[in-house]
Amino acid sequence: MIYILPTDTCFWIWCAIYDTKSYHKIYKLKKRDLKKPLAIMVEDFDFLEKYTSLNKEQINFLKNYEKPFSVITSCPNIEMMLNLWEDEFVYENKEIYKNISFRVANNEIQKNLIKEIWPIFLTSANISWKPEIYDINNAKEIFAQNKDITFLWENIVLDKDIKPSDIIEFIKESLEVKYLRKF
Repeated sequence: MIYILPTDTCFWIWCAIYDTKSYHKIYKLKKRDLKKPLAIMVEDFDFLEKYTSLNKEQINFLKNYEKPFSVITSCPNIEMMLNLWEDEFVYENKEIYKNISFRVANNEIQKNLIKEIWPIFLTSANISWKPEIYDINNAKEIFAQNKDITFLWENIVLDKDIKPSDIIEFIKESLEVKYLRKF
């Protein structure tokens, strides 16, 4: 099943990490290039500390980061999981997940959702190269004809003046940041 939910920036489209049918459908709906990986939203910073290559100093930096962000890092567990599931779940583009863009859930609704189904694949709920969506009605205009999509938390209104998240990557083990996108 595919869902659309609000985040701390715009509306995002997502599916459970083990739902390959929906995973591939997201690419088709968005007209997204298969060479562009989806982000993964995790429950909290503990996940990043346990399963990614980020060190404690880098995680503390992120905890204190003042704007919405996505962080690019390696995660051998996710990479291994995508390979182990090969017989049951086919990710035809799994090789693009050497480094993964992670977002940390920013509210209790998202955290509870992830507790229930584990990390989720997600990306902004728009057609690739089109503007982000801040109004649920715009998302419905684009995606409502698809019966596989469920709209969550429809009563939430997002501030369209909020900029997209910064996308950052740390230089090796340091706190030096390389910005892939900065607003």
